[in-house]
Amino acid sequence: MRQWNPVLVCGESGWLTAECERLGVAVLIESFPSSRALTARLWGNAAFARRVAARVTALPGTPVIVHANDHWEGLIGLAVTRELRARSVMHLRSSGMREADYRKYRCGDYDSIVAVGDEIQARAQRWEAAKTIRLVHDGIEPSEFSPPKPKPAVFPKRVLVLGSLLDSKGWADLTEALFQLEWAGALPEMRFDFTGAMPNPARNDLKLGRLRRAQCRFLGRVEQFRDLVLGYDLAIHPSRMETFAMAAVEVLAAGVPLLATRTGILEQVQEQAHWLVPPHQPTALAAALRGLMENWAELDANVARCQANLRAKFLVEYTVVKLTAEFTRLAGHRSVFPPRCPAG
Repeated sequence: MRQWNPVLVCGESGWLTAECERLGVAVLIESFPSSRALTARLWGNAAFARRVAARVTALPGTPVIVHANDHWEGLIGLAVTRELRARSVMHLRSSGMREADYRKYRCGDYDSIVAVGDEIQARAQRWEAAKTIRLVHDGIEPSEFSPPKPKPAVFPKRVLVLGSLLDSKGWADLTEALFQLEWAGALPEMRFDFTGAMPNPARNDLKLGRLRRAQCRFLGRVEQFRDLVLGYDLAIHPSRMETFAMAAVEVLAAGVPLLATRTGILEQVQEQAHWLVPPHQPTALAAALRGLMENWAELDANVARCQANLRAKFLVEYTVVKLTAEFTRLAGHRSVFPPRCPAG
């Protein structure tokens, strides 16, 4: 995307801003308003847009496109677009987005609307009669691939569980599945390491107190995700909904077998049914996990084929090609790309 001379506008410093700065991408840190609050709608969104526009226009190049990174940025993205007299792109990526969210954040007012996954594209297109919502999948870097890990002779005693404390990530479905396996006498003593903080039971009750043979450990925020993944021989992705399922994709790219729900793009990657389960169905998840344990010795982890599908369909270079085509269509550019493209 360097040809678009991009500027990242971010609410705080972190891994993303550090990586952009390392690669020579301009970064502006600005505190984002809560865009639907009364004060924001009265003056805060406009004030934010003026600050951003002033800082962007002080940089070399002419701002031509504002790229909002999710529906939450809809109102402030439009405000920045007005200040810069630019064109606008909305990138839909939240699996929990409802039609009310799409309307409240005025996503339909954007010049272009793209979606990171097939399901969210189809869902949003049902709400949007005036525009075609284009499919621009997320992608993974070729450097993130590792050879498939050799499958151990016996079923692993440690398993990595992907997700976060949000109930939509399905951790409660997994702990229910583990309870069912314990009740059936089908679960050996095992440890399950969750990639996040322990949820507040008032918001997402995992009912951990009833588990006896399954030890659940919560790892908190993990910076070096790939290094963590490579320390396991099996991962579980129990999510109830995804637009793309990037964490699951990263696990397969790292070469680690993955038991996953049929969410995001995973059905386009994993072709063997016993590695996939329907979302939000603990009994099906328990049955699939039991099947893996009982048939581990003869199972094909199918990781190499999954990686081939990822390389064929979901590399980040394909994302860039599609975004560049959309930017070019909007900006009406010729063969030279001198402008700046502020991205939320």
